Amino acid sequence: MSCSWGYTWHGRYFYHSSFFWLLLFTLLAITVVILLLRGKNNRKKQCPGCSCDVEEAFLRCPECGHGLKSHCPGCNRIVETSWQFCPHCRESLQQAEIQQKKT
Repeated sequence: MSCSWGYTWHGRYFYHSSFFWLLLFTLLAITVVILLLRGKNNRKKQCPGCSCDVEEAFLRCPECGHGLKSHCPGCNRIVETSWQFCPHCRESLQQAEIQQKKT
């Protein structure tokens, strides 16, 4: 009687073969590379006024006070200052800036 742990593939024990371990380490390496590449997308934003790093949640730059976000005049939600239209209510944000500058 022999101990037969592991999955057999064409009559061979798969866990004992070097092919299994090569495949396992290759998949592990690919997973690590993918996770590292995804992490690079979490970079901080840069302030357009002074080019310092600011967090995504900031409304104003802590260094120079430049406005990073504003409120939509239609739905009053927070929007980026570089957007032309509000993604929530489709209000034109460029017209709102022109009206604010006139007053």
